[in-house]
Amino acid sequence: MMRKLRWIILFAVLFSIVGSAWGGPPGQFTVDFNIQNMGTGPANIVVNFINPNGSSAGTKTFSGVPAGGSAYFNPALHTLDGGGTLPSGWQGAAIVSADQPVSAIATVANNLSGSQYVSDAYVGIGEPSTVVFAPIVMAKFGPWNTRMAIQNAGTSPANVKIRFISGGNVVATQSISNLPVGASALVDQFYLPITNFNGSAIISATQPVAVTVDEYRTTRGLLVSYSALPLSKASTTLYMPGYINAYGPWTTDFTMINTASSPASVQIRFTNNQTLNCSIPANGSLYLNPAANVYGGCTGGPLASNFYGAATVSSTQPLVIAYNIANTLGPGDRAIGYTAFAPSDVGTKMAVPLIENQYGGGKWITTFSVQVIGGGPAKLTLKYSGNLGTYIRHVTVNNARTFNQLSDGHIPRGFLGSVTILSDKPIAVIGDQNSLILSGDVAAGFPGVKSP
Repeated sequence: MMRKLRWIILFAVLFSIVGSAWGGPPGQFTVDFNIQNMGTGPANIVVNFINPNGSSAGTKTFSGVPAGGSAYFNPALHTLDGGGTLPSGWQGAAIVSADQPVSAIATVANNLSGSQYVSDAYVGIGEPSTVVFAPIVMAKFGPWNTRMAIQNAGTSPANVKIRFISGGNVVATQSISNLPVGASALVDQFYLPITNFNGSAIISATQPVAVTVDEYRTTRGLLVSYSALPLSKASTTLYMPGYINAYGPWTTDFTMINTASSPASVQIRFTNNQTLNCSIPANGSLYLNPAANVYGGCTGGPLASNFYGAATVSSTQPLVIAYNIANTLGPGDRAIGYTAFAPSDVGTKMAVPLIENQYGGGKWITTFSVQVIGGGPAKLTLKYSGNLGTYIRHVTVNNARTFNQLSDGHIPRGFLGSVTILSDKPIAVIGDQNSLILSGDVAAGFPGVKSP
């Protein structure tokens, strides 16, 4: 039986003119991806690339991927089944099928250099939904805008409505009609009839959809990507590993959506034992940026500077959260996007599908941050599997810890693969990728994945 994992892929988006008067991030984009076998036996994996009209553009098959191992594909470098490649300028979606459980990380990057280079990453979407939430959305917020890629994962054409909310108010809408099965549409919020918008979006559809979100800056390139959240991920408890507040140039801002029709009382507890207490209106959103003294009416601040840890959110109503980590207190040239973890997505066996140590021409490095659910010490076994073999390490984490593949020395130089993490306590995990030699927004972030 083949299991399906769906995610939006935008290969080589057509050229966008640089400048704040134009929508779309600058440059031509390519998405490469790493698919991890999270099962107990070898996996046969098929990737079906879908044109905008719903037809197939070709397939790529990976046979016998070992348990814990991964398969990598770059459309600019690799061929499809039977030869040939996706044409330059192609954009569309992909559906991944496998006979073992799989997860995937897709990395988005443009073809520019220097300060105009941008990249980020998102996790493959295994649970499409008829109600999906995008907590962080911008429209002409200075140079910031957002675009969404929406894939119809259902069995008949889909009608889609996007409602943009600020606080508890709907301020604008966008619609898509008759989106073909399997097909995707790109919707740019630059073209909304509103300005200075920093809020959220609720996507409703007549068929299950999968949605990815790109926050982009039209000048001095910057890109933040994340996978939008289905209603099933809304929870009264959420976890944010790798939370940073004014740690050197790095800091975190985040937006919470109350998915319920009643107001929410929210407490955010950080691993330094500080707390914030907040209120969110029914079906509304709340934005916080503690380093900029933006607390949205929450009490308990200010949050201590030089903080690098994690946060646990408790609420009287189900929430979803997206958070950005950026060096806005320094150069302001790098940013990463994440979504908070529901309890169903943490566990004692987690995986990071993309792990690198000085890999490729960009000398790419992956770090990952671990949050111990409930706090205290946890004993971890890290099993790295990739192009240079398998490596096992045993470590202890107290509350939270970040692992750096370069400084920790867990894997050799040139490694490309994945890691499976076994813990004696439930954990949440996020990963991020950076280049040792490239400039621009080389930072790309993605959540870890709960393993069966």
